[in-house]
Amino acid sequence: MIILATKKVFTDEEYFRLSEIVYQDKTLNAKKFDISLENGSKRSWKVVAKLNDRPTNTQAFAVVPQEKGKDGKLHYNYDNMVFTYRGSKEIWDIIRTDTINVFAGSKARTSLDRKSKNAFQVSKDWTDTVLKKYKPSNPTSSGHSLGAGLSHYNSVIHDFSATTFAGPNVYRLLPEKYQKKVREGYYDKSIVDYTHNDDMIGNYEQMGAPLIGSQYVAKRNTVDVGLKGVFGAIPGHYNETFEGCFSADGAMELKIDTEGIIRVAQDIDRVLHELQQAKSDLEHIEEDHKKKSQKIRNKLDDRTGLGGRYSELTSWNVDDVLTELSTRYQNGTYCYYDPEEFERYYQKNLATQKQLKAFQAELIEAAKTFREKDTQLGNWIAANSKGW
Repeated sequence: MIILATKKVFTDEEYFRLSEIVYQDKTLNAKKFDISLENGSKRSWKVVAKLNDRPTNTQAFAVVPQEKGKDGKLHYNYDNMVFTYRGSKEIWDIIRTDTINVFAGSKARTSLDRKSKNAFQVSKDWTDTVLKKYKPSNPTSSGHSLGAGLSHYNSVIHDFSATTFAGPNVYRLLPEKYQKKVREGYYDKSIVDYTHNDDMIGNYEQMGAPLIGSQYVAKRNTVDVGLKGVFGAIPGHYNETFEGCFSADGAMELKIDTEGIIRVAQDIDRVLHELQQAKSDLEHIEEDHKKKSQKIRNKLDDRTGLGGRYSELTSWNVDDVLTELSTRYQNGTYCYYDPEEFERYYQKNLATQKQLKAFQAELIEAAKTFREKDTQLGNWIAANSKGW
């Protein structure tokens, strides 16, 4: 059982708002700021540390939330510190860090001076410093785009939870000992990224490298980003395409294809048919084997009988030979195969069919539920949208 070093303590929307607001120079340089959520709630945050490395153009801040303490008063909780890394904002970010480090998977220096190696090393050193200074017991992280990549990198190195958006895979930038943990699934529950289908960056796998943590396709609004979409390559990459896609409790809404679910459920019928056919074929083979085995025995009985070619032999002699050649004597038949293996297959086949039928029923029920909710929402909008 994997025990995570830290746990997620804020909603998907709160992490998203932090990954969004870190792009603003005004907020990055502020001491405090407020974040308003779609459900109307608001939380205050305090900036305790910031990173602004000009040679690598790497920015980030470490913030702590205002929370109500046991005394009923509001305090800034340093234990629940959030490290938020900024994504690509300037052309040099794309040319240097995105192209060389992320897409090429190279650990090469991208700094304009020789003091800093690249954005990943700079962010790691800064995160180390902040962690040592404040010693938060439950730090987490977030980021969008390159910021998500920096978040994944530091969350792996420092072993804390991350909730990110449109993050490219940075697996090849990790030291080998951490790559091994990624392959073993150590971060599957602690690092979560949300992306869109129409985002080449968020779906970038770094040439087939294992994915860090888990990634989910999020619900996408209808915002048209225009030329920023780069002719259809990354229209779903930008922050604004996630707006309005969070539930009332702040969870990221996922893209659900009800028709696809139904198609999968229907395809299970084909698999069930093939399993039943395989079982039936083996049963026929077994029955045919029994008939031929009995035919051999009858033929030998005829030849060892009175006047037969081998009349000097007794039926006991025949039984001795058949016993030696066969694997088992069962239900009056010499078997030249292992009937127990066949029986084990039959049992496994039936168990698999039962599981698939139950899964199929769950899929169909889930699709129906999604359809009903969509219909209810559509009816509500139609009834209440007059005059909007």
